[in-house]
Amino acid sequence: MNNPLGFFDRRDGPMTPLVPGGFTPNMSGFALVTGASSGLGRELVRQLVLERKMRVLATARRLDRLESLAAELPEGAVEILSGDLADSAFRDRLWAHAETLPGGVDLLINNAGLGHYDELSNQDPASVRQILEVNVVALIDLTQKAIRTMTARGSGQIVQISSVLGFIGLPYSAVYVASKHAVHGLVKSLRHELKGTGIRVWAACPGQTESEFFQVALGPGEKAQGRLPKGASTERVVRSIVRGLDRRTAFLMPSWVAWFTVQSAHWLPWPFDWGMGRWSRSFFGGQIERARANQS
Repeated sequence: MNNPLGFFDRRDGPMTPLVPGGFTPNMSGFALVTGASSGLGRELVRQLVLERKMRVLATARRLDRLESLAAELPEGAVEILSGDLADSAFRDRLWAHAETLPGGVDLLINNAGLGHYDELSNQDPASVRQILEVNVVALIDLTQKAIRTMTARGSGQIVQISSVLGFIGLPYSAVYVASKHAVHGLVKSLRHELKGTGIRVWAACPGQTESEFFQVALGPGEKAQGRLPKGASTERVVRSIVRGLDRRTAFLMPSWVAWFTVQSAHWLPWPFDWGMGRWSRSFFGGQIERARANQS
């Protein structure tokens, strides 16, 4: 399927079961997955291990979540290192550790991301800086480190877990949306720079998925009211992303909703913007107003 806005993988067959008898990797190196404590990151680690038989270095802030993830999977398949990607010293330590792994890092998946729902005029500057530090600065830093290592080896793959919001706008999420537009610009530019190096860089662009993201983005202590948008299955979204490792697309839409959203924004921009703005003001605006009322 030739599509300038990305490929939508419709296959959703059963997961490949783990072969009993222990873990035997089918690749010499490791995958490094950030934001591995929950949601897409946790499922990415699982599927890379169980379906691809890869070894994974998993990182996130919550050590207990990483430990439980490693315990779920075959012994020796997952190494963990907890820390805050907003801290440049931790990123240096993380990559230094990655370079000591047998075979090095063959695959970097920048999955970690933060967001916060609010009008930009009301958003705490510290929150803005934290979102940009994790979503953009840390992502670029790890990408740069990976490129240097992979260029010397002549192979490797870098996957940025982005969003359909890298193509469109969304009220009450301006900083997060801006960070995803930045990621898309980075991918487009690097695909030119890395041509002929043996390194592939691309972005997966899911829409709403089953995860903690919406609740966390409302802010600490806030609880979403009413019926939340039903997100796509995390397992299916990740399965599409893992299959994308074998393709050549620059931007992969891992669900039909993500694909339809981007196509609608591209081909019907005025109706799409009108509908998106009206829905966002009603849904997100209402959630934010209720949160403010609870604080007063």
